[in-house]
Amino acid sequence: MKWIKNFFIVILVAILSFEALSFAATKFNLFLVNETPLIYKSTAIGDFQDIAYGRTERDKWGAWHVDNLKVRHSKSCFDITMTFNEVGARDDSFTNLPTTSLILLGDSFAEGFGVMKDKTSERLIEEWLGVPVLNFGASGNFGPLQELLIYEEFKDLPHQGLIVYVLPDNDFTDNDLEVWRNKDQTRYRPYFSQSGDPLIPYYFPTAVPRDNFLSSSHGSIKQIIREYFWSANALRSILMLIRGDAQYVVNEQDNYLVHSYFYDYPSDKQQSHLISAYEAILQAADNKNVLFVLIPRINDIARWKNESDRDNYQHSYWYQSFINFQNRSEQKVELLNLIEYLPSKTKELFFECDGHWSPQGNKWAADIISNFIKDKNLFEIER
Repeated sequence: MKWIKNFFIVILVAILSFEALSFAATKFNLFLVNETPLIYKSTAIGDFQDIAYGRTERDKWGAWHVDNLKVRHSKSCFDITMTFNEVGARDDSFTNLPTTSLILLGDSFAEGFGVMKDKTSERLIEEWLGVPVLNFGASGNFGPLQELLIYEEFKDLPHQGLIVYVLPDNDFTDNDLEVWRNKDQTRYRPYFSQSGDPLIPYYFPTAVPRDNFLSSSHGSIKQIIREYFWSANALRSILMLIRGDAQYVVNEQDNYLVHSYFYDYPSDKQQSHLISAYEAILQAADNKNVLFVLIPRINDIARWKNESDRDNYQHSYWYQSFINFQNRSEQKVELLNLIEYLPSKTKELFFECDGHWSPQGNKWAADIISNFIKDKNLFEIER
């Protein structure tokens, strides 16, 4: 029986060593994910809790926020507070809105992931244009089908037009049923239907609505590891590499071809589904003017810098569809491609520990978007 005891001792030492190494690697930001386990965070600071309590999946569009809540969001390179209004949007109250308001649709880039409210692109655009911009952006794998559903829910709010953030890096896959069938069937979120009308949302039978991102339908071991162990960062990083979700961790000086949906075309079905969702948003906008903003991530920029023909992505079906949107006679539609406005130094546009815009990145994007809107006279903006 002594060998059994020795075996368990070896296993225990290996686990503790792995945990210690994971702690050290996390502190030096060596993993793709370098988050402090929830048990080591102060989840109640003053009158607000950790962001995990503020994210929900209980509405038909999936990821959203708890209404009228203040939370803390922290990673190794930022530590901010976030507040959500009476409908769960990361914004001020939506009462008494003027008809000149604009609605912003998008994912975490629209939400303002990792930056204080006054540093988000939404707030800066709002200040520079002089009209309210209603932020309906959400983190948590928020794709075009979800943007359609949330817009249909709130389109009766006073507004004169829309700004839609498009992130090719993951918008083709965020609502792809087959991608998520092999990834996670427990999350309550909509997917494009595989048969019939793709815009009729499909939900996995195993998906259960949840009030926060701590709850799990099965109380899984994965959830426990993520909340209590530094090793979770190592395991999640390995999983990201296996799944190909690690594109944002790229050295922009590297001379190899990283994956980019700007250049590595998604499947025909993925392109078709994405465009159908945005076309439905245009129709739901009821002739209001719309601006689509294409957002490159670090991997897209690295690929762009190393392409001999940097504009070859413009021949793709999805890109040409955005161009064709501009030919609609019933409403004015514009496309703003931010990859065409890159500064000489692009590294500072993104957080060091994360693939989202830094405060500098938000300011860069907001400046370009605001000037574009004014130059195109897209909305009713006082000059």
